[in-house]
Amino acid sequence: MGWDGTNGNQPRELTIIQNFVHELGIWEKQSSFYFQAKSCQNYIANNIFFNGPRAGINFNDGFGGGSHIYKNLLFNTCRESGDHGIWDRQVYVTNVRYGTPSVIKAYDEISYNFMIANYNSQEAVDNDDGSCYYYTHHNFLVYSGNGMKSDSVDMTTDMTYVGEGFSISDQLAGHNDVFYNNTLVLTSNAQNYGSFDCTSSQPTWPMLGNNVISTPSGNASLTGLCNLPLKEFQNKYAIDLGSVVQSLPSDQELLNQATNMIFQ
Repeated sequence: MGWDGTNGNQPRELTIIQNFVHELGIWEKQSSFYFQAKSCQNYIANNIFFNGPRAGINFNDGFGGGSHIYKNLLFNTCRESGDHGIWDRQVYVTNVRYGTPSVIKAYDEISYNFMIANYNSQEAVDNDDGSCYYYTHHNFLVYSGNGMKSDSVDMTTDMTYVGEGFSISDQLAGHNDVFYNNTLVLTSNAQNYGSFDCTSSQPTWPMLGNNVISTPSGNASLTGLCNLPLKEFQNKYAIDLGSVVQSLPSDQELLNQATNMIFQ
């Protein structure tokens, strides 16, 4: 096929729903519950997967886009590995986004999932190696060093229980990542609730705002961004406006919020 996917002769519009999968990796370590390559516009929903050596779901490339990962439960993944995620190293031309040939893929969507990123998971959602045009929202993401890592994605209205909320690469101006309207429950009074290259020019920074960051102390003078307390960061750069630091919710409050979000 090469780079030209405009003839439509690739797997498309597949439905993978209501599967119960576990104990992968007995004979093949480089395996996931669901893997796609040179495929697009697929629907992966209402599946349960646990006990695997690497990622639970993995997209090999950015071919076409338009797939939706929806209301899945994933846990006990990355039991024998760590840093790996979605790739997009090869440019493909498809008609998916605009109806005419383009190298720009349609958005893939990740929403209303419950992901427990235990074992060696660095992130619950790992957009890596040039992957872009992902819309990640309304997920309950538990554990991992970072809630989400990205090269170019929109991340909104997620709930995470993590050590750090996000780790984002700097972007070309006009192609910025978005981290907006998320609820973070941090396991420590971290100095920074997320990380990006604070030394790069401000137009390449992620778009931030209206996030709720809960910490053990609830002290806004201890937690912020770029090694500054949150209010000082907001006043200095006029970025991440509307975000606040507060005390930890109770376990029941957190579970109620997560349940209401996932099952709304």
